[in-house]
Amino acid sequence: MIALYIIGGILLLILILCLLPVGIRIKYSDDLSLSVTVGPVRRQIVPKKEKKIKLSDYSEKALEKKRRKQAKKDAKKKKKKNAPAHGKPEEKKDSVLVSRLKHIDTAPDMIARLYDILVIVVDKFAKRLRIKIFELDAIIGSDNAAKTAILYGGACSLAGVISSFLAQHTELSQKKKSINIAPDFLSEKTAVSADISLYVFVGGVFSYIFEIRKVIFEILDLLQEEKTDG
Repeated sequence: MIALYIIGGILLLILILCLLPVGIRIKYSDDLSLSVTVGPVRRQIVPKKEKKIKLSDYSEKALEKKRRKQAKKDAKKKKKKNAPAHGKPEEKKDSVLVSRLKHIDTAPDMIARLYDILVIVVDKFAKRLRIKIFELDAIIGSDNAAKTAILYGGACSLAGVISSFLAQHTELSQKKKSINIAPDFLSEKTAVSADISLYVFVGGVFSYIFEIRKVIFEILDLLQEEKTDG
């Protein structure tokens, strides 16, 4: 009976973890703001919160610890600076994958294979992605009117692609989606602001990883080809 309770507790814990949402929110105007949430816990990544000043940070023990740490860093820098150079450093060679992408004969095939992998990833992942907010505003400006018109046309095309992708592959109501693009022929700079909030359930990530095993096999094949050619 105790074993059944333990198994039931483990299964319940797994169920709770699978229902746990993991989210990210990105806000950009003049500065970038990035925060991550795991369930009810939220942590701001960018900009970093200023560290609170504590009296304990200035105790004799804490200051001695900082001095030792700084001394170790200085010693490592000095050792690296005084280390003898053994010949010229070897130039970093491109991997087989990168070299094939650079070569005109093999690039189309490699691009096609990488595109197929990307399509699978986007198709599988987007179905599990939940977007709470998607707001994007851009005022297009440049140093001359003709360039502004060209940039505005390109921005509108991109906005159309983004809007179509969101409508086809994600769950997002029209009330929470806002994409506004406008030209400003008097301004010399483009101004962009965005507010994007999205999340995915942990259980969805696990099933997503299982479903994209084809992608994993494709990547392994590419790496195997690199080892064989090398």
